[in-house]
Amino acid sequence: MFAGFPDADIGKLAEVAQGRAMRKGETLIRTGDPGSFMMIVLAGEVRVMLTAASGREQIVNTLGPGAIIGEIALFDGQPRTADVVAATHGRLLTIERVAMRRLIEEDARLALRVIEMLCARLRNTMVQLESMVFDDVASRLAASLSSLAKGNPKRLDMTQSALATLIGASREIVNKRLRQLARDGAVALSPGRVVILDEALLFQLCRPAPPQV
Repeated sequence: MFAGFPDADIGKLAEVAQGRAMRKGETLIRTGDPGSFMMIVLAGEVRVMLTAASGREQIVNTLGPGAIIGEIALFDGQPRTADVVAATHGRLLTIERVAMRRLIEEDARLALRVIEMLCARLRNTMVQLESMVFDDVASRLAASLSSLAKGNPKRLDMTQSALATLIGASREIVNKRLRQLARDGAVALSPGRVVILDEALLFQLCRPAPPQV
């Protein structure tokens, strides 16, 4: 998120960041909480979860060291849209919204860099949306698996139903595609988990078929 920032700006952010430990099972963020801070995972893993009206919980992502959580709420102050729970013991950095706003108000160049960073993330979201509209299910599946497992050891803790919802396909089709990828050796499957064994092979197998003429 801040990879393109100069050292001076990184230093300013580090000065207002606070370290804290997290314990396995701890709820770090609850849906509906005010967006008063963001978190950076230094060590360990966290899970992003959605809860249905029925009370059923669904893991939608597992994030490891380097992941940033809650950055949008940091800037707009709106309520959280998901729960975040510590999957392991670990350590976090937190940056408060008040501190970030003060830095932006004091330094116009930092404010511009933050705007550029948010625009880059918006562009990435638009690329993902374009993929959902124009790419076939296999291509969307490969791209989503690779993106979601990024930062983890190529592991995605997510049910096939949630994955199907994410890419806009039926669970049956996603299940069929995943089983074929597993037979081909690109992924390994277990209940609620997909492990990418060969990312290059995954994209090769999920490449759209050429149009028939």
